Amino acid sequence: MRKTKLKYTTAAVVVTLVSAALILSALRVAATQGAGREQEATLFSEKGCAQCHYTDSRETKMGPGLKGLFDRESLPVSGEPVTEASIRDQLLTPYKNMPSFADRLSEEEIDHLIDYLKSL
Repeated sequence: MRKTKLKYTTAAVVVTLVSAALILSALRVAATQGAGREQEATLFSEKGCAQCHYTDSRETKMGPGLKGLFDRESLPVSGEPVTEASIRDQLLTPYKNMPSFADRLSEEEIDHLIDYLKSL
């Protein structure tokens, strides 16, 4: 009987330790993503995107609001499908009144902005 109780206790300790490790890992990933989102939001602001676009609304500022952009079927002004490629094209060779960011954004910055837009 004592051996059985020891086995159950050992199993409970192992399950508890594995659960704790999984929870800590998930928290670390969430913290890293949160820091990444802050950097992406800063990039959005520093590159001038926030001057023309809301991120917390679909309302028009100077340009269309970007909240839920990747939940939409098409881009608000051009009507192009919402894809990473169409966002990249919009930044480099924009439609209508948006300025080009071809000379102001690196490929890595464009990737970060696209990731940020996906999070809105």
